[in-house]
Amino acid sequence: MPKVTIITPNYNHARYLPRRLDSIFNQSYQDFELIILDNASTDNSREVIESYAGDPRVKTIFNERNNGSTFKQWDLGLSHAHGDYIWFAEADDYAEPTILETLVDRLDRHPNVGLAMCQSQVVDQDDEIIPGYLDYYARYFDVTRYKTDYVNIGINECENYLYYVNTVPNASAVLMRRSVLQRVWGAAVDMVLAGDWMTYASVLMVSDIAFVAAPMNYWRMHRETVRSRTSTSSIEARETRLIQRMLCERLGSSELERVYHETYPNFVGHVIYKARRPPHNKVPPRDALGLLIWFARFDTRAFRIALPVLAKEQAADIGRRLGVLGAIRKINHAVSAGRRS
Repeated sequence: MPKVTIITPNYNHARYLPRRLDSIFNQSYQDFELIILDNASTDNSREVIESYAGDPRVKTIFNERNNGSTFKQWDLGLSHAHGDYIWFAEADDYAEPTILETLVDRLDRHPNVGLAMCQSQVVDQDDEIIPGYLDYYARYFDVTRYKTDYVNIGINECENYLYYVNTVPNASAVLMRRSVLQRVWGAAVDMVLAGDWMTYASVLMVSDIAFVAAPMNYWRMHRETVRSRTSTSSIEARETRLIQRMLCERLGSSELERVYHETYPNFVGHVIYKARRPPHNKVPPRDALGLLIWFARFDTRAFRIALPVLAKEQAADIGRRLGVLGAIRKINHAVSAGRRS
């Protein structure tokens, strides 16, 4: 059996596939199988994929219909995996030849580590390096930690870093232990944007993390990514709170509970702001009202803190714009019917 299973989900990335697949076959570490999953692409992806299918290590799966989800593709790939370690090598990214050798070494040397990752360089559609993500992380914590290799306890990583932001920015930089991944797998399958964050958080609640400071992964940002194609604000809002609520409950941290509730008014207000203020109105007002009701039902206690601060006034404005009578009544009813006291 191979040591590593590489899963490459693809949808309409024919332009980038040769660079991706060549960077896999050119790895210094060669004990792997490669599962290429095509989600009913409409470009010439199939032709590109089939040109690599002659290698006996390659298995190809072509969906007849697009299932609408990267994480359903991850699930499909996992169901065919045999390796001890899993690398989700996204179809539009690429890597240095030593990434697999380096990350396999970290998992081999640290049996408690379930997730090994390296630093990433962000590139555009033409392989030009563009500004990365550490400036965004710096809003939440000291990013000098990413200048050197480290191994950290997974629970510590979740409580101090992963709760605030997805500190594993790109799946292609990660190698996970299959036994750990399968133990926690499932919650991410039905998510749209944050299934990777949910996966990493779940893995690190039961195992540790190893980080390699060398940038061996190239994470491509362009208009055809799932995030770019999706109207993100309302989806991200829901999925972010699902993950943060899960971590609060699993960690039992009073500090995270405090942060969670203190940030709720701003969190809800940010969604409403995007609904009301062009050109930021990525969430249609009617969707924003539905999202407010979802917030109220999802965590009533937190929403009660937010409601007196801004939700009533803002929701009334949304209601007037839509001609939706009783917007406030709907939200208050949702609070009353909320599943958390």
